[in-house]
Amino acid sequence: MSIVVYMLKVSLALLLCWALYWTAFRKLTFFQWNRFYLLASVALSLILPLLKLQWNTTMVAVADIGGIDWSYMGHLATQPVALTEHAETWSPGSVLFAVYLTVALCLLVRSALQFRQLGISTRGARRIMKGRVKVYIQDQRTGSFTLFRRIYLDRYVFENRLRPVLRHEMVHAAQLHSLDLLFMEFVVAMLWFNPFVYVLLRSMRENHEYLADQYAHGDQVSLREYLECLKAETIRYFSPVPASYFKSSTIKKRIIMLTNHTSNRSKKWRYLGIFPVIALMLVLFHTPAEQGKAGSALAPSGLLKASEFLFNFDGVPSQFPLPEKYKEKITWGYNQEALHPITGKETVHNGIDVAAPTGTPVFATGDGVVKKAEEEKGWGKLIVVEHEDAYITFYAHMDEIGVESGMKVSKGEVIGAVGNTGQSTGPHLHYEVRKNGEHLNPAYFY
Repeated sequence: MSIVVYMLKVSLALLLCWALYWTAFRKLTFFQWNRFYLLASVALSLILPLLKLQWNTTMVAVADIGGIDWSYMGHLATQPVALTEHAETWSPGSVLFAVYLTVALCLLVRSALQFRQLGISTRGARRIMKGRVKVYIQDQRTGSFTLFRRIYLDRYVFENRLRPVLRHEMVHAAQLHSLDLLFMEFVVAMLWFNPFVYVLLRSMRENHEYLADQYAHGDQVSLREYLECLKAETIRYFSPVPASYFKSSTIKKRIIMLTNHTSNRSKKWRYLGIFPVIALMLVLFHTPAEQGKAGSALAPSGLLKASEFLFNFDGVPSQFPLPEKYKEKITWGYNQEALHPITGKETVHNGIDVAAPTGTPVFATGDGVVKKAEEEKGWGKLIVVEHEDAYITFYAHMDEIGVESGMKVSKGEVIGAVGNTGQSTGPHLHYEVRKNGEHLNPAYFY
């Protein structure tokens, strides 16, 4: 599975999780439950797409839902237009990859600089409370905020409205809301192109404030006093660094939540809705067995090939088995009907034949383990390599075999040489790609 497919799956999972939160949970006052749900939904969205799920046709029929052809989606997501054969130096995939990394690194650097600026702003703060949670007072009028177990109050707050603000910030510190926001900073950098990751971050910030308001507003602080405190803080400074601020951009929503009635406990059953969502993800993320059938359209001819995916994993076949110059020497293409040169019968070709001089090096097209390395009737000298995700590659009619059964090979490693053995009329390489026993077009994998 390429990273582009992984990103597509993560994006779909985030959409499903956020949709459930928006429709079922956001108006509930079970803020601790909502915090757990938001964190768990992001974690599940990152983990579930990594599971290797493959169901047979019977299981798919029972579900009555087919999985998405993620290989095809990967082609479309990377480049939905035809490419020239010789765009090898700077392909569209590599350009997109560079753009993705540049933006992700810029976001991480921005977060680091914000932390640094926050550290600078707290220099000279005076500690007034020791213990598990430390409280500091600083002269700058930056507003009160919490970073992990440290609470920073500016002098204005300390002199005018200490009690409500301190109780509020104590909740952020005790529950380590900064860890949630730090985690989301990395997720945002990783998925910066996905609009739903920003919506989830905003929802998480809002829920932190609701949660702190719920605990901070109690018998010791009247609702009126607390609301007056919120009102006074609306004109004060706010920074987007991953720290929890008493004043935030969600004041109106917080007031609504504070004045709302507590949700009935019976509504907690709604959180069971996460299980149907997980089940739907598993169905959508599985690989249907029928996707690999010969002749199936994994990607239209001429579209971006697997080696041009963003971040292609070496465990999947993803390069041409011979030196690049022989790409123009394909004498018999995949799925083409022709008279077999030996038997004379009409035959549908399950791989590609590439003409090349005897002795031309043959490369493993992906990391894997050699399952067969011997001479076989019809095939001549044959090498079979097993790769990740149930892919298998075949290299036939070779002159020399340079590996043994059971050996591990790496992508690009020379495993033999082109020859003219078996049912062959001239030196060439017969190359096949299979998945779960079904033939695939090799052109999609180099």
